[in-house]
Amino acid sequence: MPTISIITTVYDAKDYLPLTVNSILAQTFTDFELILVEDGSPNGCGEVCDELARADGRIRVVHKPNGGPASAANAGLDAATGRYISYVDSDDLLEPEVEKMKAEAAKYAIQEEDVLT
Repeated sequence: MPTISIITTVYDAKDYLPLTVNSILAQTFTDFELILVEDGSPNGCGEVCDELARADGRIRVVHKPNGGPASAANAGLDAATGRYISYVDSDDLLEPEVEKMKAEAAKYAIQEEDVLT
């Protein structure tokens, strides 16, 4: 199970998605999965997502009929297996600071052993 699940919803992002994905894959922290949720985009985004996933085992692709951003984000959340969740837009570039984000989140996270059952 990866520490972080990074979810990127994809619709009409064929031209800039590879740049976004490369910025995510360039993180110094590597214990993450990248879930690309292809939301029924008509312009070949699904093929781009599949090609990117073939190039790096940390990438998983969820293909779904178009349902809008919230529906795609929820599909990514359903597929996520990480302890922490992050969303990155398909046209964003991510600075190599996911490790810092994880450290900050861990400071305030409730540990499983602290939860009363």
